[in-house]
Amino acid sequence: MQFLKDYGFTDHDIDDLEKKYGDEDLKLFIFNQDNVIDVIQNLQEYGIKDIPKLMLERIDIFYLPWERLEELFSRYEKDSVIASLDYDAAIFDEML
Repeated sequence: MQFLKDYGFTDHDIDDLEKKYGDEDLKLFIFNQDNVIDVIQNLQEYGIKDIPKLMLERIDIFYLPWERLEELFSRYEKDSVIASLDYDAAIFDEML
């Protein structure tokens, strides 16, 4: 999971992820590393600031192809979604 440091994650962020998620989740995470990176990069481009927090709350969205997430974002006011994500990742419950 050290690859996350290239995207602004700290050692503390990575430790939190490793503590929260089990071995199977972490293996799946590593297996899907290319997709995870794609989602991180696109979320950063969208202006989402606290991606580590979002990942702690909703690791499942990092497994989705970016095209699917982009489709979800296009259904809603982008700036509103981004502002909401700064406070609570539960907005994805409504979007998905």
